[in-house]
Amino acid sequence: MTALVRYLHGDGDTLTAAGAGIALSPGFVTARLHGARGDRRDAVLAAVQILGLDGLHRLGERAGVLVALFGAEATKPLAAAAGQAIAEGRWAALQLASAASGVLGAEQLVRLLTLDGPPIDPTPDAAASTMAAHLGRLLTPYSGRRRLDLLLDLWQRVAARQQRLRRDQRRRATQGKHSRLDELTTRYRTHDDALLLDQLRQDLGHEPTVAEAARWFPYAWQAEVSLNRTLADALAATALVRTAANVGDHGVVQGMNRSTALLTAAARAISQEEARAAARRVPGLTGLPARPGCYVRDLAAQLGNPAEQYVRQRLARAAEYAEILLDVATDRLIEFRNQLGGWPSVSLRDWRAGVGYLTGRDPARWAQPPVGGGRPPLAERLRARPGVPPAEEETAGDLFWYAELADALAQLNGHEQADVEYGAHYPYTDHDPLPDDDRQLVPSLDSLPAALAGAAQLVSFGGQPPRQCRAWPELTDRLLAALGVTQRLTTAFRVPEPLLALDGTVLPGTEVRLRFARNARTLTQWATYMGNCIASLPYVEAAEQGESALVALLDEDGRIVVNVKLDQHVRGWRAGEMRARFNADPDLELRRLIVAWAAALPSAPAEEPVPDPEGERLPPARPAFRRRADRTFQEVGGPLARLAADALAAGETVDALRVLHAPDGAPPAEVLTSLRRLSADRVERLCRNKLQAVGLPALWRATSVRPLERALTALPSARTSENAPTTSRTSENAPTISRTSENAPTTARASEDILPPARASEDVRASARAPEYTGGRPQLALLLLDAPLPGSLRKLARHDAIAPARSMELVARRIRAALGRLARAGDPALAHQVARRADTAVLCSLVVAVTSWPPDPALPTVAVSEPGRTSVPGFPRSDLDDPSGPWQRALPGAVELGADLDAFRDRVAGAGLHVPVAWLGHGGWNALWQRAAR
Repeated sequence: MTALVRYLHGDGDTLTAAGAGIALSPGFVTARLHGARGDRRDAVLAAVQILGLDGLHRLGERAGVLVALFGAEATKPLAAAAGQAIAEGRWAALQLASAASGVLGAEQLVRLLTLDGPPIDPTPDAAASTMAAHLGRLLTPYSGRRRLDLLLDLWQRVAARQQRLRRDQRRRATQGKHSRLDELTTRYRTHDDALLLDQLRQDLGHEPTVAEAARWFPYAWQAEVSLNRTLADALAATALVRTAANVGDHGVVQGMNRSTALLTAAARAISQEEARAAARRVPGLTGLPARPGCYVRDLAAQLGNPAEQYVRQRLARAAEYAEILLDVATDRLIEFRNQLGGWPSVSLRDWRAGVGYLTGRDPARWAQPPVGGGRPPLAERLRARPGVPPAEEETAGDLFWYAELADALAQLNGHEQADVEYGAHYPYTDHDPLPDDDRQLVPSLDSLPAALAGAAQLVSFGGQPPRQCRAWPELTDRLLAALGVTQRLTTAFRVPEPLLALDGTVLPGTEVRLRFARNARTLTQWATYMGNCIASLPYVEAAEQGESALVALLDEDGRIVVNVKLDQHVRGWRAGEMRARFNADPDLELRRLIVAWAAALPSAPAEEPVPDPEGERLPPARPAFRRRADRTFQEVGGPLARLAADALAAGETVDALRVLHAPDGAPPAEVLTSLRRLSADRVERLCRNKLQAVGLPALWRATSVRPLERALTALPSARTSENAPTTSRTSENAPTISRTSENAPTTARASEDILPPARASEDVRASARAPEYTGGRPQLALLLLDAPLPGSLRKLARHDAIAPARSMELVARRIRAALGRLARAGDPALAHQVARRADTAVLCSLVVAVTSWPPDPALPTVAVSEPGRTSVPGFPRSDLDDPSGPWQRALPGAVELGADLDAFRDRVAGAGLHVPVAWLGHGGWNALWQRAAR
């Protein structure tokens, strides 16, 4: 027992090693119960890492150990190479060689084991048997030589990726463990306000009153002084961040030496008096200096003999200074855009002479419009003057320094560059960008098991390994290209409603959240990270048929902890397979909680047929049904069809169709029918594509065009002759239903619709309004709902002119519902559009919807208004209760996004208006609202 405790401590590796038969004492060896994870190869690999080379005799004959690791064809050179790898602790190479023994010969395995290249960190939770299955699926079509070439290339790329990850970790380690961004922001803004008040006192010659301060307006030269100070601070922050990256890469001494020119140039931008004023302590505020130039001067004074602790203390807030200066620079450019004076022409020649251009961004391709106007972008000016160095032409107004600050911050976060998009007044930057949706399927190179598992998943979905392939990226790129047209990836899973209601909730007794897979693409992304087989065809087919549901349990950081397969049976659900990363077993306590939770899940409700009454003859309802349908059709079919046809031919409808579907010559009816038949997942994909192609405002305006609503609005009253003229009602200025009033002032009726509480269902609201815009026929309002129609309206809905108008109504509603789901999921493509391009119509609707939803850690939000207050900060001013304001006009659209207006009012009263953090770029809510309102 003492020997057993010595070797087996209870974690995953040692429990796996028990299956190798480690000799504990004469007559006693370790073993595992039948059915434990892994095979003898996995057990021997785990045991070898515990025992080392000197303890291999405890596993029995050496020949048996070699056979377990490499198969029956193991040779003496292979044994020697394996012994050397064990002695040197090169476990990743040993694991890969063992896994590849089924696809490589003995000589090629020796090549793997004696590879003279960068080391790779081992992956303890990965099983060689699982890697072997992936290799068989991927490399079988190739010759032995090509297989070895691909594995050697994969090794080099994984090693390079791990080196970059270690570099990124060292860079992040230069920053403080706990954020002080809020404190430092307050410190900077307070100091900046103090400098502004000093200018005001100098202008007035005395202490200003409140009224004098409100009336004061800075001169152009004063705005130029403020912009110059902001520029100096931005350059200092850039120097700090770049120095932090150099220190993380090369250590304090070499990192400081590499940053000598950068620190020297940045230190010249702030005087000693300015640095003293910024470093002076202010009671109640943090003791950190207000301006980054203070630390730059301190570090410049240490050049040549830097003290490690001193340097690291002054670099710990570099990223936070950079974030503050991006926001401050944005505010200044917006605030002083009409008072720039000569600042846009300020040359950066001295700065460039000292530091050059800091990132891989090419100034000859910089097309951001210069602030102040009157000049072409830097790229055009350089093309007009060939041979002129960029530093001779660049000025402060080109804002290339702004992008370099974002790039430096992005590199500290592990990216090559920031995402930059040109804007009217300043570039929009994202220093921590998310990968594109298509790149999320690229197999990860973080480890060998993850790379193999991700590529094998692509094969399982129909990707075919290319015949001519010499490098690993070529293999995965071609697999992805084949995967892009695979129908199965986008087929929606049949997840029962009781389970969908639990999506995003917390598993009882834990802190992990539930996430249900909706299609195979999601499974592929999960499998790429987890290194398991959850995306293989048996799981996908069972989910498509509704026989099982696939769940990911996410920790607080959004990382997958466990994948679970829920199997449906007669009395409900039960937990089937459960696997952690690389098919490891989950924690026992977590497993117990999952099993208990699954057992308590309700079964999907079955549709029970309604029995016919016995002993009683039903009245002949069918003829009466037909008469009612015929009567409705005869009364309104003709007028409504003509009005619908006119609405479909209107210019705004034609423009909306161009936005929703690229013009390809197809008739509008066919286009709308094809859009209407899209599944929910394909509608979401359509939304993402359209967000990139036309932008969020254009898509929102297109979905506000409702030809059927317009036709119903213009429908003559039931008491009016069917032949009454309707020309005036079909004009462009005809009154419309209140929902279409998002982009224009509403009628009094519209405000009456949205001011009362809106907890009632959509059909109830539609029925309540129906007499006002359906000619006194409230049942016609059901044509606007995305729900099955009663028999009296089906014939009307199938009319050749009415059907496409109704299809456009349903497509618009479904697109807006999909936008609501994307917003709730924190979709980065939508967040990008909101932060940069949203107008007030869509922004207000989205903010109302987000505020009405329950708080979700997966969608962090921030309050932008005070609890109980209806006034919303920002310019131009707005109020939630203004009946002609943007917020009231946005309420119907918010309902279509999935908002609960009663909950919205309650949450505004208790916590204020809330906006997702991801939507707020530089300048916060005020800048976002000002961009939307312009």
